[in-house]
Amino acid sequence: MANNYEFIVAGLPQLALDFQSGSFDLDELTTSLRNLLDKKDNRWLDWLTKGMTPRYMNAHFYRAAQKCNNHFIREYFSFDRDIRNTIAAYTARQYKQVITDHLVGSNELADQLSVSRADDFDLEFIFPYAAPLHRIMQLEDPVEREQKTDRLRWEKASELTVFHYFDIDVILAFLLKAGLVARWAKLDKETGMKLFRELVNEVKGTYKADKE
Repeated sequence: MANNYEFIVAGLPQLALDFQSGSFDLDELTTSLRNLLDKKDNRWLDWLTKGMTPRYMNAHFYRAAQKCNNHFIREYFSFDRDIRNTIAAYTARQYKQVITDHLVGSNELADQLSVSRADDFDLEFIFPYAAPLHRIMQLEDPVEREQKTDRLRWEKASELTVFHYFDIDVILAFLLKAGLVARWAKLDKETGMKLFRELVNEVKGTYKADKE
């Protein structure tokens, strides 16, 4: 039986509120979503939850994600790999380490990071997020760098669901953002609560906009 996406998306604001009352229990939220989705869509949740777990963030996972049939999974984790590789290159350069030792996978961006001597690695025409990421990497405060990098992740999830209202990609973006909320709730309570309020407002706005 096909999923009733409209019903599930309409319930996301309440799930988000339950997420807050449960002290940002991401596992509980994920289970709630799994119970509403069929077997096929649960496979996409499997992909997402693996990609949000550090031990799976390796070349094998990212290579496999590029072959995934789900657009959100494929595009988001391509972006995530490139973000991580770019940060790794800046960090390796700062500590005078061999950049290639810290890169995951191989593509045009990784090749450029390996050979460029420019301050910004000359990524302007390769990676759309090169300029904001370069500015982020100039910040001295590591917490601020993390916050702004996760903001790029949040914005990418939103970008991938523009004009999506009732489909699995909306649900995947919601869960990804909930993961960022849960992460910052542990690292910085104020940032976590700010992201939580944004998450609730977004899912309320998405459903309302489509109904109008």
